[in-house]
Amino acid sequence: MRIKKLADEIINKIAAGEIIDRPASVLKELIENSLDAQADRIEIKIEKGGKKLIEVKDNGTGIHPDDIMFAVDRHATSKISSIDQLYALDSYGFRGEALASIASVSKFSLISRAKGFPLGKELYIEGGIFKHLTDTGALEGTTVRVKDLFFNIPVRQKFLKSEKTELNHIIDVFLRYAIYHNNVFFSLDVDGKNIYTLLPADRQQRIKDLFPKAENILRFSQENQTGKAYGFLLLDYQTGKEFIYINGRPVRNSLIKKVLKSKAGKTISILFLELPPYMVDHNVHPAKIEVKLRKENPVLELVKEALENVSKPQINYSLNQKTAKYGGQFEIIGQIENTFIIVYFDGEIYFIDQHVASERINYELLLKKYRTTGLELKEIKPVKIPLDETQIEKIKNLRDKLKNAGIEFEITPDGIEITKSPLEGETLKNFILSLTETEYPDIEIEKFLGEVACEISIEAGEILNNEEAKNLLKIWLATNNPNLCPHGRPIYYKIPVETIKKKVGRV
Repeated sequence: MRIKKLADEIINKIAAGEIIDRPASVLKELIENSLDAQADRIEIKIEKGGKKLIEVKDNGTGIHPDDIMFAVDRHATSKISSIDQLYALDSYGFRGEALASIASVSKFSLISRAKGFPLGKELYIEGGIFKHLTDTGALEGTTVRVKDLFFNIPVRQKFLKSEKTELNHIIDVFLRYAIYHNNVFFSLDVDGKNIYTLLPADRQQRIKDLFPKAENILRFSQENQTGKAYGFLLLDYQTGKEFIYINGRPVRNSLIKKVLKSKAGKTISILFLELPPYMVDHNVHPAKIEVKLRKENPVLELVKEALENVSKPQINYSLNQKTAKYGGQFEIIGQIENTFIIVYFDGEIYFIDQHVASERINYELLLKKYRTTGLELKEIKPVKIPLDETQIEKIKNLRDKLKNAGIEFEITPDGIEITKSPLEGETLKNFILSLTETEYPDIEIEKFLGEVACEISIEAGEILNNEEAKNLLKIWLATNNPNLCPHGRPIYYKIPVETIKKKVGRV
């Protein structure tokens, strides 16, 4: 068979497959175009989970009337002019394929009026086939309407999920850009109903507007020679969702996600990273979503340090700093279900989980020991773990680190036998086996110490008298992070007394 050049129509559809896999992908590209056009107002309309309509209207600079057709040409862009700019991106889009790809798999219309021109232009393309280009009255800016996505590729259309699922993906994209661009007005209408109207605000207010249940928001920040990591933890949400930004771009990175999960648990985490452009490779994914870090370990350590230095919320200011001023007189009301210590101070009632508060104390003590003298070598009933030769070799390579973590073992004909360890039983076995599952194993010491801390901490169901509870609280409030347990769970919940008064009609 002879080799021949593919038709442009086929090339565009192949490109569309790389960049556009669902309605949310279309929305991502259109929002990025609006932001790159310096829009400070972006209005979005969605119908039928984006399958029927995705419309993005902005008040940006618009497209010069002579450039309208170039906007839907592949590899045509206003955003880069040299190869060096690929590695120092200061805009979202740079491949010049998005609009061409979208137009090839939809009924696509683009209306744009550039600043300084009395009229706009309207371009209509159906399934990649040009239909018309006409003058039209329009406000300054650009409106893109994408109808009937994949109407001309039934196979792709069939693989779209339900309207609800596709809408969830769309909202996820919306949130990721609305969080970062807090100085931009955003609105989102779904099937004729307004879901979000977001006025420009500072970032914490924008987060509250997007996540209305977020009353307990923790800030964190750390800066060193690698770069800067800062952000927020939303304790009132236990979804485990993370929002990661590198140099202003929403991204995914499995290693950073793993750190967030280990440090923040199931809370919503929002992380902003500012790094030198050469440390980040955006070119590993056609849609620039997944990024690769050229120096992984320093960045991961920066994120860990930032999360370990998470700022202390109102409970710390109240029960720790203010009580020092007033002689430490917070009132312990008692204990419920032998699990929660109830405290009243300064117009608020705090419900503190005694087990996770104790976990936080023990975790930080263990971490300090690990970093200085190493954990105590505690003798246990020997635990035999069957391993093959490859697994044994991996464990042998970690011998010194394991000893520092309090674990000693001997090699046996069919595995290892652990004689000293702060953990026992199945928890210990599972930990050792987890070290053999990767090609280059290492101890996730924070996770390990979290397991140890859990084993030795005060249990839920354990009765504490007021003096014991008071001592526990004082030690807990002196920890570096009295907000979260080592697994990322919130340690306390608070209710203003004013809220209680309102509920019972006293206010």
